[in-house]
Amino acid sequence: FVKTYGCSHNISDSEYMAGLLANYGYNIVDTMDEAHACLLNSCTVKNPSQEKFINLVAKPETGKPVIVSGCVPQGDRNLKGLEEVSVLGVTQIDRVVEVVEEALKGHKVKLLAKKDLPILDLPKIRKNSLVEIIPLSTGCLGSCTYCKTRHARGKQARMTPKPLWNVLGK
Repeated sequence: FVKTYGCSHNISDSEYMAGLLANYGYNIVDTMDEAHACLLNSCTVKNPSQEKFINLVAKPETGKPVIVSGCVPQGDRNLKGLEEVSVLGVTQIDRVVEVVEEALKGHKVKLLAKKDLPILDLPKIRKNSLVEIIPLSTGCLGSCTYCKTRHARGKQARMTPKPLWNVLGK
């Protein structure tokens, strides 16, 4: 099960992670009840959205492994509420299969080290077949006091997208 919170960039990251998981052989299901593991991709632009997300992570006591990805764990790796889940940082999305495999074995994995962004020639399951999100950059140039995007995703950087003909399916 993959659930996404936040911006178009997070939606795109989730589409890539779902694509990698499906390519490995996992079935992406529509509800948490059907799942063997739950991947929750998070947003931390403002504290209220982060707090709502942390409450959601703490709420399900299904016994299923939970993997939290995105800006929440990347922005604050010591955040209360993330101790019992596996976490996957924003530059580590290409390692989602590895994290899910370990989580299913009962291990807690924390992959938050910053590294070069993965090349975006990865398998993808699009949420909307009519809309292709092409992340051209990541991070932020601003330092808004209410926003944590720059802290989580870093200074603005260029991404390495798929060649356009791959995006258009040609």
